[in-house]
Amino acid sequence: MAKYDPKAKLWRGPACPSVRNPEANLGQVVIDCLSQNPAKVIQINADDGGEMSCAEMKRRIARVVHHLRLLGLRKGDFVSLACGSSENVVPVFIGCLSLGVVVNPLAPVFSKDDYAHMMKMTQSKVVFCDVINREVVEQAVEEAIKVKPVMFVFGNAGGNCRSVEDLLSPVAGEDFFIPEYLGDSNQLMAMVLCSSGTTGLPKGVCLSHANLIEGDVFREAHNCGPIFNFSALFWATGMFAVLTSLYYTRTRVLTSKPFNEELLIDILTKYNIEDVFTPPAYVAVLQNYPNFNRLSFPSIKQWTMGGAMVTQQMSSNLSKKLPNGVAGPIYGTSEMGIISRIPFAPGSVGTLVRNIEVKIVDDDGHRLGPNQKGEIRLKHKHPMLGYLYNADATLAAFDEEDFFKSGDVGYFDSDGYLYVIDRIKDIIKFNNYQISPSDLETIIEKIDGVKLVCVVGVPLADKSGDLATAVIERNEGAKLTEQEVVGFVDGQVSDFKRLRGGVRFVDELPKSAAGKVLRRVVKEMVLKEEEKSDR
Repeated sequence: MAKYDPKAKLWRGPACPSVRNPEANLGQVVIDCLSQNPAKVIQINADDGGEMSCAEMKRRIARVVHHLRLLGLRKGDFVSLACGSSENVVPVFIGCLSLGVVVNPLAPVFSKDDYAHMMKMTQSKVVFCDVINREVVEQAVEEAIKVKPVMFVFGNAGGNCRSVEDLLSPVAGEDFFIPEYLGDSNQLMAMVLCSSGTTGLPKGVCLSHANLIEGDVFREAHNCGPIFNFSALFWATGMFAVLTSLYYTRTRVLTSKPFNEELLIDILTKYNIEDVFTPPAYVAVLQNYPNFNRLSFPSIKQWTMGGAMVTQQMSSNLSKKLPNGVAGPIYGTSEMGIISRIPFAPGSVGTLVRNIEVKIVDDDGHRLGPNQKGEIRLKHKHPMLGYLYNADATLAAFDEEDFFKSGDVGYFDSDGYLYVIDRIKDIIKFNNYQISPSDLETIIEKIDGVKLVCVVGVPLADKSGDLATAVIERNEGAKLTEQEVVGFVDGQVSDFKRLRGGVRFVDELPKSAAGKVLRRVVKEMVLKEEEKSDR
């Protein structure tokens, strides 16, 4: 449980060091784990039933390291990993980290502009993609990267891409591969995760090897069986699933197919999954499944949800389907990793994990005590290394005591359980993706007839996510329609960024004395309209 220091007004997670050595690098740790249990099945591809042992995983990592080194990749270089889940993603991921190469995972459904934005920062020397998104990734590479990278596709080669299979041809001594020591793992960058702020396109969250080695993952002491989620490496939860599997040699089941409730049910039952993560939106769909009342998942010990608000009712309904397990939320950020997890009190997001220190502050930054609501601020034993090439954003993200400003409002109860009740940040979350309102506003402002626009998130009925909704003040005499706005936006953005909440037109948007649009007031207006329409 989280312990409260009443004098300092701080909550701390358990003071328990990791059994893994954060002074090593992640490649060293993973290869050591795989070597201890070579015959164990570490990965199952649910799409075709293919299995991979720890020994085979180690061999493939060794091959990737050898061939990437021949291509000239060195410590500190960047690679872009624009792909979903498939059998060779993990060998490529760990192979890169074993070389000291920094991995920037990107969503397989990104638009060209989304890819290009991150690639302009990383200037990756190698880019990986899937067959399905190869063309859009190639377009982004052409636009964003000055020295054209080597491109690999997970699947059949095409266009300017080679097949990842080229990196998996056998090499001499592969069974005796030992990664090199790469220096101080506290400062050695491992990954750049995308994190949308309240304004603009995604920022790059720089995480060290030490952070990933000693940070909490999904494992619980009583769990040792198969783990599953739909998340690709782009999501922190996808990364946590991979690391859980590798650190504890737990079988990880993967699929390249998108979520649907029947596929989820089939995987959970066929492979006796013990540990599963989903966004709450998936659970909401599952609970509307015609046979939901007859479902039972006796193998599951832990079903965690995150990425959006998880209602107490949702957790309770799901827990009833787990005769030997528990369902509930976890809370985390790309910058800090997992912050809280089970055990939890009803309505809470659980208690703090190891290596986390938290304070709750009021609007003036003064620390608050139990049951007092304020902003949640966080400190990790191995803090992020900043936002990539963005010193101003890095400085603004932390307070004078080096606590990360989460932007979330919450409180601790007297027993040390954390409750997250609101977001200061304006980020819209849909199906576990983050949408920056200002990103959509920048697009809509280009439409003839738009005088002013404010994009807000309208919660789904089950609170599992938000729908991006545009509220527009038109120029005088403009005849702009909802269909025109939606069509213009949908033609330029990734699927998850679409205006699924529609468009509202108002005579005038509410503004502050300084002329700034009051987003919260706009959201309240939209919610009141929704309430009226539901009556």
